[in-house]
Amino acid sequence: MYIHSIEPELLAFEKLFGCKICLHPFNDLFYRGTVRLFAPIRQSHRRTHPDRCGKEQRGYCIRHCMDELNRRIAAHPSREFFYVHCRNRCFELAAPVHRNGRCVLVVFAGLLDVHDREKLRDLALMLPVFASGIEAKVHAMSVGSECVRDTLADRAREYIDDRYAENISTSSAAKALCVSVSHLCHALHADGGKSFSQRLMETRLDHARQLLHFADPDVRLADIARLCGFNSYEHFCRCFANATGLSPSAWRKKR
Repeated sequence: MYIHSIEPELLAFEKLFGCKICLHPFNDLFYRGTVRLFAPIRQSHRRTHPDRCGKEQRGYCIRHCMDELNRRIAAHPSREFFYVHCRNRCFELAAPVHRNGRCVLVVFAGLLDVHDREKLRDLALMLPVFASGIEAKVHAMSVGSECVRDTLADRAREYIDDRYAENISTSSAAKALCVSVSHLCHALHADGGKSFSQRLMETRLDHARQLLHFADPDVRLADIARLCGFNSYEHFCRCFANATGLSPSAWRKKR
């Protein structure tokens, strides 16, 4: 298990209160490289509660347990917890954690039967404290000496730098980084407003300019295009001219 995993704390809370914990993080602090600080199963209610959450209920769960709950959290940012009533006649508690005015984490505890009122009361008292403690620990790990902060945007840049010459895409990067495509796109947009494709193109063109400047003049332009990840020489010339105002051959001669 990863050295900075928060799984021990999550397992201890589950054992103490007899519930299952799910996490919906909205912050890159909960990842180190391509590794989550918690078991991947915890981001899926259907996998955490296979006896009650079926695939056929996914549409309802997305509307009710995600979209509607997110609206409730946004409308009441000062509330410490929310009750989520499942149509399977069970309950779940959701404790949001805010940092700098933004919701960065929602911790779910469930699923509980209607008659577990005493357990629900105990969870209502303790879950918000636990959720804040988990987020605070992860945040301290990122800014302290325990580890170096590593955001999703940073990992995406590293992925591009390592594989720009290959046939990669937003979906392949998201899969390699263990996040959804939408999560990756949102993180990149928040970190400079550029998409994965734009960053990939910039990296490929930067390497092309370096090769055009430093490589032997006898190296063919088509080979440079291939080494920089372009599928065709024509596509390379078109993209290079759009970025620099010159064709690759004209740029090489000017340099």
